[in-house]
Amino acid sequence: MHSAFTEEALELGSCTVMGAIPRASNDTRLVVVDHADTHLKAVYKPVSGERPLADFPTHTLSLREVASYRLSAHLDLNVVPPTVLRGDLGAGLGSLQAYVEDSGDDDAVALTGVDAIPADHTPMFALRTEDGTDLVLSHDTREGLRAIAFFDLLANNADRKAGHIITGSYLPGAGPSSIGTFGIDNGLTFHAEEKVRTVLWGFSHLSFRVEELDALDEVARMPADLRAALDECLDEAEIESLRARADELGEAGTFPDPPQDRTVIPWPPI
Repeated sequence: MHSAFTEEALELGSCTVMGAIPRASNDTRLVVVDHADTHLKAVYKPVSGERPLADFPTHTLSLREVASYRLSAHLDLNVVPPTVLRGDLGAGLGSLQAYVEDSGDDDAVALTGVDAIPADHTPMFALRTEDGTDLVLSHDTREGLRAIAFFDLLANNADRKAGHIITGSYLPGAGPSSIGTFGIDNGLTFHAEEKVRTVLWGFSHLSFRVEELDALDEVARMPADLRAALDECLDEAEIESLRARADELGEAGTFPDPPQDRTVIPWPPI
């Protein structure tokens, strides 16, 4: 219910662009959306403000943000905040994503000293800083993080940093039922080549659950409504790669190990 209303507000609401969000790598703007007597914040990423990248097609990151939401919503994963395409916000076509207000929960991902790993966390990688300090990257294994880790495998997310994981709500005043764990900044997704880089490798070796296997089967079959939802945002090779990934993951039956032949965590990880 929350996502349907919020998606409608993003698509139809009156928007006021408040200004640039600092420290973003691309043009990213805070927007206030007014709809049905509700005011909510959103993040606008115009296609025209994207920096060219060596390994992703130019002017496609905002489209990948929308594709990420559509895949998450189709599979009822609810790990990507509602995100739509808008072309009337001043800088042209771009993604508009509901802004998640952090609820202040403890960090799900932590970078700590070896002796300070949280008790409920799974350690993943040891790092050494330039000054010789040894650190360990770890994360908890709660359901919200598992859902994001599962989604990122499907979406081939090349940039799942800890700062891109937020527990909170995107609908003001909706109460505790609206609080969830969400993955934001999903622009580096759906590449046709394997590129998963994530801080959530702690689920490796776990068997997929029945509902996860069902989701993989759904994507592998690529029904017409899912293909239609993705066609506006991705090219044919990327959709076929998504379908093939789902098929391969379903055949394997478990969360995979990190590949040994390439970088598997984003930098910086936090």
